[in-house]
Amino acid sequence: MHMVLKSIIVVHRYVGVVLGVIMTLWCLSGFVMMYQPFPFTTPEERQAGLESLDLSRATAELPLTAGSSAMSYRVEMLNGAPVLRMIGSEGPKTYDLTTGAELTPLSEAAAKQAAETFAAGNGVKGEITELGTLTVDQWSVQGARRWQPLYRAVFNDPAETWLYVNGKTGEIVQDVTGHERFWNWLGAIPHWLYPTLLRENGPLWNDVVVWSSTLGCFLVITGMVIGFSRLRGKSGKWWPYRNRPMWMWHHVFGTFAGVLVLTWTFSGLMTMSPWGLLESEGAVSRQDVTGAMTWSDMQTALNTVKADETANLVSIRSAPLFGQPRVFAQQSDGAEIRFGLHARAPFTREELDASLAAKGGLLAAGKIETIAAEDDYYYGHKRVVELPVYRITLSDPEQTRVYVGETSGEVRQLADGTTQRYRWALNAMHNLDLAFMRGRPVWDIVTLLLLAVVTIACATGAWMSFTRIGTDVSRVREMLKRK
Repeated sequence: MHMVLKSIIVVHRYVGVVLGVIMTLWCLSGFVMMYQPFPFTTPEERQAGLESLDLSRATAELPLTAGSSAMSYRVEMLNGAPVLRMIGSEGPKTYDLTTGAELTPLSEAAAKQAAETFAAGNGVKGEITELGTLTVDQWSVQGARRWQPLYRAVFNDPAETWLYVNGKTGEIVQDVTGHERFWNWLGAIPHWLYPTLLRENGPLWNDVVVWSSTLGCFLVITGMVIGFSRLRGKSGKWWPYRNRPMWMWHHVFGTFAGVLVLTWTFSGLMTMSPWGLLESEGAVSRQDVTGAMTWSDMQTALNTVKADETANLVSIRSAPLFGQPRVFAQQSDGAEIRFGLHARAPFTREELDASLAAKGGLLAAGKIETIAAEDDYYYGHKRVVELPVYRITLSDPEQTRVYVGETSGEVRQLADGTTQRYRWALNAMHNLDLAFMRGRPVWDIVTLLLLAVVTIACATGAWMSFTRIGTDVSRVREMLKRK
């Protein structure tokens, strides 16, 4: 037994040389990520950057058949002209509604105009000092391949804003300020092992994160075994290492905070869904719930919105529900008006019941409840969610839940088995997003305290591994000299 424990100690020590540093970085960067996420363009920023919609110019015939359908349609302005953005079976396409032609890659001048329009709407005070295409950089690495040609516009405003323009669609796909760039080098980038060189190779990045997390779990488990086995020193007294403070701190915090360290490391591993562990085929998909709209339906709805003459529109998007064609017309203040094919269509419970009955199957047999408070799978924490909502609980083995806004009539969430497992692995175990402590500042206080404890355990362990390895190297050198 003594030899087994000694072998575990040696393995733990040498694995800790590399993994101890990485895990300490995970902890330290976690403090930053509590308050500074990886930058992304929010729906509010996107809406603020849109021009007023001029449907009077949307008169061209498009090369689309009436019966063809798409997963989504969106009508907006691009550099003074209305365009249709759609995602269909052939991928995303954008059409100029004044000419009917599919949009060609933007010129540099057109990309500049698109960036300036977005900047003006979002209060960016400055001018573009640098504009050009790029393949990928640190802030576009998530979608750079899909957005080619990709333009980056650098502004000289006080916030040091960079905007990224999709050269195929003219959409702003990313915005990042100097503040965000600085803090993300201390937050998300080390936490996710996210430097461009590694992240742009998706399979390699996935393997590095999965296997470093797996080794991290191994390191914590072996550390806990050692810690509990050495709670009493050779003298029979509790708490050995009293004369070596760093060892003492690591022993105490590592032994008793080990479960928390393991929870965070294991949940971090699970968020990658290694080997498909969290994924399963759901009983229904979001597409099953919403349905699709044909181009003929979208044209009819657009004409209805045009005839309604609603003021200050900036966007019209498709939002079918249970196969019934619907669109939302968004105004410049963010308010949305729901339309059917021939008139405004405020959402009602009667529409929900009729749509479910027409849909049939699992959806029609689901249990419908109105909830005015958040539940385990529909909640906000760091964002505002629509309440009340209708919750439809299906009778499949995973009890899939569909949440439909009581006022909006839009599918707000579909919590199938995969979503539910991610919710507990990521939001609960990793982010401590639990109902009893979700309110702030309770969440902040508890998370900061626990993260501090885990950081001490990891940092002292990394220090011990390096110092002990240094001692081992010195001994080897002495042995070689004697020979």
